[in-house]
Amino acid sequence: MAHTRVDVSDTPTLTPAQADGVACITCADESGYMVPVDMLDGVQLFQHPSCAAGGVTNGVIAVIGDCSSPEALEATCAAGMDVADRLRLPARILVGMAHDVRAYEGAVILDSYLDSVASGGLAFEAQAADMMALDYSEIMSFPMDFVCGWCGEEDEEATEPRRIGDEWTQSICEGCWTHMVCDAQ
Repeated sequence: MAHTRVDVSDTPTLTPAQADGVACITCADESGYMVPVDMLDGVQLFQHPSCAAGGVTNGVIAVIGDCSSPEALEATCAAGMDVADRLRLPARILVGMAHDVRAYEGAVILDSYLDSVASGGLAFEAQAADMMALDYSEIMSFPMDFVCGWCGEEDEEATEPRRIGDEWTQSICEGCWTHMVCDAQ
């Protein structure tokens, strides 16, 4: 695993938890996914990926739900499409615990989040963080999006979110989708 080196001399004064490798060296929070960044007096120091990025989020909504079985993952992925469509933002399905939920614009938490340890942990982190965390039932009151997020054209028949790996795009029309796929090849 590659480790990021940070100049700990730039960090004015580390708290005891930071110096013991328990808390993030940037924000001093002890919760959430962290990566090793440096050593100080033989102790590994850690930092949240979002803190390393200066708190900048990636413009994507995290979708947190049970992914512990193929059926559960399929249901969570289907909900991810609804999230992308109704919130008009790309949505990523978080599988496993190796995610820093604060690196996302917000999180939508499905009712199934308590069915697995990983999704339960991520949901707790999202609710405890200073970020938007919505229940899935809340976003279902938002209208479906029929406007292409790329060209701005409205088309009730052809505009829908598209899935690329573990992420759903915002709603996109067939013409823009074809153009995007051709450009990627």
